[in-house]
Amino acid sequence: MDTTESVHFDLADGTNVDVESNDFRRVYEDLWKLSGVPGAVSTAALLLDEAGRHRHSRHRINLNTQQSAALRQALDESSS
Repeated sequence: MDTTESVHFDLADGTNVDVESNDFRRVYEDLWKLSGVPGAVSTAALLLDEAGRHRHSRHRINLNTQQSAALRQALDESSS
C-alpha cells in the first residue's frame, strides 16, 4: 500500500486504521450519515482536513474512544 495516499488514524484501543484516498468521500459521507453518533462529526472534519493536505504534509490522527467507535461504524457501513 502506498501510505502517502492514505489518512492514518490511531484509534483509542491502539489499533491503526488507514483510509485510502479512493475511500475518503465514501467514509466522510458515512460519518455524516452517523451525525447523531458522538464523535462522528468531529471525525468527518478531521478526515476532510487531513485529506485536503498535501500528501507529504499529512500526519497520524489520534482519535478518542467516541471518535474511534464512529470511524469503525462508518468503515463497516462503507464496506457493506
